[in-house]
Amino acid sequence: MSSKLTQLLKIFIPLGLGIVILYFLYAKTDFNELWTNILGTNWYVLTFSLIFGLVGNLIRGLRWDLLIHPLGYQPRKSNLIYAVLGSYAVNFALPRAGEIWRCGVLAKEEKIPLTKLIGTLIVDRLFDMIMVALIFLLAILLNARIFYGNMHEFDLPEWLVSPSFYMGCLILLALIVSVMFLLRKNYVVKKIICFFATLWKDLLQIRRMERKMRFFIYTLGIWVSYFLYFFIAFHAFDFTAKLGFTAGLFIFAVSSLSMGIPSNGGLGPWQAAVVFGMNVFRVDMIQAKAFATVVFAFQSIWTVLCGLFGIAMLSIKNDGKLKEQS
Repeated sequence: MSSKLTQLLKIFIPLGLGIVILYFLYAKTDFNELWTNILGTNWYVLTFSLIFGLVGNLIRGLRWDLLIHPLGYQPRKSNLIYAVLGSYAVNFALPRAGEIWRCGVLAKEEKIPLTKLIGTLIVDRLFDMIMVALIFLLAILLNARIFYGNMHEFDLPEWLVSPSFYMGCLILLALIVSVMFLLRKNYVVKKIICFFATLWKDLLQIRRMERKMRFFIYTLGIWVSYFLYFFIAFHAFDFTAKLGFTAGLFIFAVSSLSMGIPSNGGLGPWQAAVVFGMNVFRVDMIQAKAFATVVFAFQSIWTVLCGLFGIAMLSIKNDGKLKEQS
């Protein structure tokens, strides 16, 4: 019973969170006006943008191969790509489960220990976190003049723009590190230190990689593809077509950060982040909601279809093996 309850909570808490966010986001929306803005969508441009989402995930599969090679295994690239595609479809049903699923299915197909694959997954996600942080910092720097010039227009709390707040954060961080050092023999502190030590150890796997430059090129390729996947969609709407590269980068960075919140494929947090980002650049609220609604729905359908294709291909290959063995 406890296990079933845990599974139900894993399904319904993220879904409930997404629905609550959407409720507050769309609560006072004029849906007739929203629909009018949606009708102006250029579906050809939006369809073209889908290519880059697929390319990004194909490159992710190839990058995963580079992480597995140092472990002494040579999985088939097709299985890697199908597993990556399938994982995104699984994430729509159960947030975060897709990552474990892709490790599990590859472990079964390629006879690689699951624990080793999970180690590569941690490195994979660690570099994604680094890239999102770098993209966000770059977006802030490129838009610094706009933010500074229009700071008076944003209804920000005083503490958010106060140097004392950030100094206090640094002092608090120093205190946390000091306390952890003093209590380093405590069980909970040991677990926390062990977690970060494991992350660092996994990160050092890159040093054993023969094709480091290719890994970094693939990492850049993944995020350039994801950015184009998002930014090209701007040109499917009259009201976002004139937003430039720097605005697009900021909104993309904010939307990428929102994916850290566990929800079904980003449902809820992603739309809220995009609407917030567009409001910063004075896109009308109803137009921002139209963009977020159409792009999320269109790209989600594409992601699920690609994922189901990946799952089907793995299933067909597995059935073929069983027939050969019989």
